[in-house]
Amino acid sequence: MYRLTRWLVCGSVILCAGIFASNAAAAAQFPQCPAVGADTGCQYLITVGPLGTSLATDPSQPSYANNLAATGETHTATDALVGVQNDTSTALTSLNITGPITFEFDGDGICDNASGVIPKGCQTPSGSTACGPANGPCSFPPPAGEPAGYTDFGAPHGTPAWPNGDVQNGYEGPTSWFSNVAPSPNDGGTVNFSPAVPPGRSTYFSLEAAPKDLPVTTYLTTTQSAAGVSGAILYLPRGVRVRSAGQLVGGSGHIAGQVTFRLYRDQTCAGSSVYAGTSNVASGPVASNPVRMGAAGTYYWQATYGGDGTNAPSVSGCGNQAVVIPKSGSVGLPSN
Repeated sequence: MYRLTRWLVCGSVILCAGIFASNAAAAAQFPQCPAVGADTGCQYLITVGPLGTSLATDPSQPSYANNLAATGETHTATDALVGVQNDTSTALTSLNITGPITFEFDGDGICDNASGVIPKGCQTPSGSTACGPANGPCSFPPPAGEPAGYTDFGAPHGTPAWPNGDVQNGYEGPTSWFSNVAPSPNDGGTVNFSPAVPPGRSTYFSLEAAPKDLPVTTYLTTTQSAAGVSGAILYLPRGVRVRSAGQLVGGSGHIAGQVTFRLYRDQTCAGSSVYAGTSNVASGPVASNPVRMGAAGTYYWQATYGGDGTNAPSVSGCGNQAVVIPKSGSVGLPSN
């Protein structure tokens, strides 16, 4: 599995999450999902952010319906527990997902996983919470935005309807329902959220297989240096040139695209900035142009990776690396 960790090493700051291998016994990395079946958290996490949508995987989490004898599955690549994190400033109403067999539901959804934990909220249309193969199909109640009388794609034949006439397939999360499902074998579809997922919040659902064709999450790390020294905060006299270097971790395959560097006067990296160059990832290590610091003040680095189709865009955190240019002499420098 992978863990996301912030580091402070030898005076330099890694501005966003690094990735390192751990063992499968550690805690799930994506708590946007509750425990379901054989999983203790999301197997997959889709993050919708200001730079686009990306997909991350927690290898410690198997198929939630990992009890093959009970579910009748022939392999463990099916029945995926998927979380969605909304990191945009607007509510998320739906999400389009593509990929072979992702929507080929076959009866062992979240509430009927026959492999372990059944999350709170699962019940039969009659209200019974005794969920399992011997107790009839369970699901979450239809969310308010799901049309009355709607039959969710893949609902087993004979599944009883809820009081409003909806027939659930059991793979829905507590706030979701499916539509626009394409024919097999290249099926894809739309996951609708009702209510919409607010900014900064999350929800979850399940699919028959892993989501496909979403860019893979990348993490952009940077360090700054000037006059042979580096650190999270650099106090420099006027006229010294400073630069930032970046590294992309995570992602999938050979990462391409470009990284752009800027210096801001605002600690949130808003407003005007000093352009510090663009570097091609495929050409080797990425770095800014040297920037001559001529005016007094405090400056903050931010680097932005634009993505390459396979790998998602990413941006380094703002305010974690600062360049301080005193007004004159030692004015503005720390007392030590």
